Amino acid sequence: MFTSHHGNGFGDSPKYIALALLDKEFELVWLVRQKNAAIPSGIRQVEYGTSEALCELATAEIWIDNCRKRFYPPKKETQVYIQTWHSPLRLKQIERDAEQELPSAYVIQAKQDAKMCDYMISGSSFSTELYRNSFWFKGEILEVGTPRCDLFFQVQHRLKDRTRYVLYAPTFREDSTTDAYLKDFERVRKALQRLGYSEWKVWVRLHPNLRQDTATFDFTFSENVIDMSDYPDIQELLNQADWLITDYSSSMFDQLIARKRCLLYVPDEVVYQRQERSFYFKLDELPFPKSRTIQELEQAIVNWDETAYQRDIAAFHTRVETYETGHATEKIVQKIQEICKGDNYA
Repeated sequence: MFTSHHGNGFGDSPKYIALALLDKEFELVWLVRQKNAAIPSGIRQVEYGTSEALCELATAEIWIDNCRKRFYPPKKETQVYIQTWHSPLRLKQIERDAEQELPSAYVIQAKQDAKMCDYMISGSSFSTELYRNSFWFKGEILEVGTPRCDLFFQVQHRLKDRTRYVLYAPTFREDSTTDAYLKDFERVRKALQRLGYSEWKVWVRLHPNLRQDTATFDFTFSENVIDMSDYPDIQELLNQADWLITDYSSSMFDQLIARKRCLLYVPDEVVYQRQERSFYFKLDELPFPKSRTIQELEQAIVNWDETAYQRDIAAFHTRVETYETGHATEKIVQKIQEICKGDNYA
């Protein structure tokens, strides 16, 4: 039984686990808010939030989710709940570390979810410590890597056109404003053209919390600036894009694992840290060049030093002790098979 982002879409680590189980002898069910053509026919779709979904959850042997559960029946002792979480690493403080800033209803929900959870999946020593100390979690941590990041270790099949792509994927602000967002994409494209390849396009992917409102924001989309906010799987965009520009989004750590280029555009850095959550890392400690103005961003692009960047990336990998090898999904599938073959398992 799979759920991702409370029934919104077919993606993140649960997607890659489900795909790997398609050729195994399992009945696979995915909870969705609306029917999704991207979900293979071998995975049965059930509408999230319905009595049918409750029945499926009540009878499933294993639950796999990437967010705290909001909708579920009482979990049986014989059922197993695997929590993948929805990022390999975090910049912004979360869960117990941000308890004073979180809604009290969410904290109650998170603590209850943690009690039900049997396994959490970790991609680094840093994440293991975070789950143990800040997630109210007492179960077993599987230090196998992040299933959604296995994609970065596979042979890359680029889009057949000769165009190069930069993905702009900022996080959301609590007040839902976009004042600090990058808007002058033409200057970014021209800076990238100075590095080679004449044809550059920008993919813009807003956070799910803002996705439904793209038409109301002052972005100017065109043939060269494309709204990809409704694209279901950001991992595929990251895998195809040559660069990522973000701010405080954990997508930067997917680029870390992929060892691909990432820039931070953070004109509201001081205000953000004062008004939103504290960070686990100072921005200056991260291996990603930081810019507060469009001029600084242009210079960061044209003065790019790949050798220095890869050195900094390697040092950060060592600091957080990553477990990413490209085999996380395979190991989770093995664990699921072990669970289902257990003598004490119904």
